[in-house]
Amino acid sequence: MKVNFYAKAGLYLSILSILAGAFVRATGSGDGCGATWPTCKGRIIPALSDTSELIEFSHRSVSGVLLIVTLIIFAKTRKFQKNSLVRTVTNYLTFFVIFEALIGAVIVIFEWVGLNSSLPRIIAVPIHLVNTFGLLGCYAILYKILDENIEEIISMFNKNFIFISSLFLLSGATGSIAALADVLFPSASFIEGFLADFDRTSEILTRLRILHPIVSSALSLVLYVYSVRINKKYNIRVKPLQTLIFVAVFLGFLNVLSNIILPLSILHLAIADFLWISYIYVSIDLVKNNLFINSL
Repeated sequence: MKVNFYAKAGLYLSILSILAGAFVRATGSGDGCGATWPTCKGRIIPALSDTSELIEFSHRSVSGVLLIVTLIIFAKTRKFQKNSLVRTVTNYLTFFVIFEALIGAVIVIFEWVGLNSSLPRIIAVPIHLVNTFGLLGCYAILYKILDENIEEIISMFNKNFIFISSLFLLSGATGSIAALADVLFPSASFIEGFLADFDRTSEILTRLRILHPIVSSALSLVLYVYSVRINKKYNIRVKPLQTLIFVAVFLGFLNVLSNIILPLSILHLAIADFLWISYIYVSIDLVKNNLFINSL
């Protein structure tokens, strides 16, 4: 099979793995396989005798398949030239996927799961999510350049891309902290939760929760203004990106008002993933547009 087939499969698996991980965290099922890795309670195929074990094992299975697909891509892209774009992106991708597995292993082995609210877990969770954005971004880029035979995107990594990408990562990191706070220290109502965010006696995680809507709002505003500007200047198609911005903001607002509902939280994260992918694709299209203009 061609590399782009595996790249497409890996892109879908990445999204599924991220959402499965969020489901594990939200349901407190991180200790479903005990403190063993890569086995589940010491077995390759566990008994799946309870719900938390089933949820955690399902997440591990998806992540395991993703690792295998990534290693296949790594092997297949060795035939490309050493400094080729495909090979370079694959190298970064492989790093992110392996690092993802290692972070997951550390979290499980040290039991930073379930209702654990230790400082190491508070640090590990945002690192974990930021890394998933990295691997998802690499998979999005790899599939795009393979599908459209793109050989150069170096100009994409300008100050605008770095700034907006940093906002994406910061939004993801603060979002993971907010999600963890909602699991460990749930509020009875929206009002109670809102007041707890500003209460000096609240847990540090609860007080940090307010950072996510602030950062994500800034990201949404910057993204929308940026999309309008490049559409006017280069006639780049940005409608899908703008639609995802509004959907993400609406779902985030609705999720907070409803005092955090699991299906809404998972959907909100899915839209955030698609928004990240859409932004990357718009950025690559912008590079293609500029290269075309410069060649005239």
